[in-house]
Amino acid sequence: MWKGFGAKVPEPVRVPDAEAVAAKVAAIHITDADRLQMLESFEASDIAWFWATDASHKLTYLSPQALAQFRTERPVIGEGLAELMHTVSDENENTEVKPITFMLSSRSSFVEQKVRLGDRDARSGGNIWWEITGRAQFDRNQDFIGYRGIARDISAVYEEQRRSSRLAEYDSLTGLANRHRMTRRLAAILQAYKLEKRSCALVMLDLDRFKHVNDTLGHPAGDELLRQVSQRLQRIAPGSSEIGRLGGDEFQLIIPDMDDRGKLGEIANRIIQMLSQPYSIEGSRAIIGTSVGIAIAPYDGVVPEELVKAADLALYAAKGGGRGQFRFYSNDLKANAEDRREIEEDLRDAIAANALEMHYQPQVCAKDHVVRGFEALMRWNHPDHGMISPATFIPIAEDSALIGDLGTWALMQACRDAAAWPGELTVSVNVSARQFTDDDLPKVVEKALFDSGLPPERLLGALGDRRFAHFFRETPSERGPCYAPFHTLFAERLTHE
Repeated sequence: MWKGFGAKVPEPVRVPDAEAVAAKVAAIHITDADRLQMLESFEASDIAWFWATDASHKLTYLSPQALAQFRTERPVIGEGLAELMHTVSDENENTEVKPITFMLSSRSSFVEQKVRLGDRDARSGGNIWWEITGRAQFDRNQDFIGYRGIARDISAVYEEQRRSSRLAEYDSLTGLANRHRMTRRLAAILQAYKLEKRSCALVMLDLDRFKHVNDTLGHPAGDELLRQVSQRLQRIAPGSSEIGRLGGDEFQLIIPDMDDRGKLGEIANRIIQMLSQPYSIEGSRAIIGTSVGIAIAPYDGVVPEELVKAADLALYAAKGGGRGQFRFYSNDLKANAEDRREIEEDLRDAIAANALEMHYQPQVCAKDHVVRGFEALMRWNHPDHGMISPATFIPIAEDSALIGDLGTWALMQACRDAAAWPGELTVSVNVSARQFTDDDLPKVVEKALFDSGLPPERLLGALGDRRFAHFFRETPSERGPCYAPFHTLFAERLTHE
């Protein structure tokens, strides 16, 4: 046993609340031999181990049980403490933070510092984690002579904590970081980079036609597709980046030290091309696509909220450009977003105030030139901006979930108007793809027909999205919307679900 733990114990500090206890302790006679025996018993219990260094931070003593965790053929005593143990980041165990040499050189005490034994020193197997506490020692002349301290093995506890942390911070389906971890990582990176004036790219993407795969092949197939997408992303993404799944079909990449728009464009193109390749899922072939939005700190934001919003706006612009594209954030996207938000708010007010108008365009039979019906066309005469094109407000309604309210208003109004028309004239109401797949649509149609008294065969649904052409008994024309009575349309939809 080395001498450091056999030294004289200093007198206890007297405080009013502890005087009685201190008096009893002082009355007990404990010899140096007794103290040494207690230390040896404590060390043998394996609750914790003793360690010591000299003034140059080289290990001069380590309990035998602790030495057993190192390779016996390699001398440990005499090695520098910083060469044997490493402080690591909780985010990445391969990244060292505030090395032990920094703490030792300060000659200040430290408590319960988590360290990992160096891979080249530890016995084969998983990582070994210790918790060490140390106090700087000085001689009578106040010259530094080294450290004395204790250590204990926390490997089992730490690995369990890491497993629990992984469950809380990683997506159980794909193994990628979840939204919570990505948000925390982005905040930490931006905070550090703001001080060092370094860049960071944030890449946002979501999948095109993923819902179609989910609806046609089932949710297990959708889950498998997400797993395959995550595997492809891991192969494409730069090594320094972190990939996360935010939920649903939304993914995010954080790429540190990257502001080269050319390189980022190449990465985005590779993502689009790779994710657009066919997938084999449960014997079926699935094809999807993706759109990508990119924002760069510090130019597009210096806090997570700003950067995420910028990347979201860029992603929205990419999807609006026809999907399968990537866009960088620019200031005009912010202005467009503000305009869209204003239109959305005004449209919501217009629906509530019944301020929309329905116009009708005749549908003439090509053979006999007789008017067979009318197509209902929605119009919005804004009090300040005049007539706003449906091409402007319909996409905004679809993105903001107002499309359901618009569709309901259109069906109710068209049925009321058509009920007053003479003869067997039909009315065709345009239905968005989002509204068509809504389970409440049959109830809305039923109410519109019941309230107006219009015969069901006189109400036609018009779908401009050719993805739903398979719901029709007759092949739709190559141009223009597809028309069919709603009762037939719903029957066909049921047979394909």
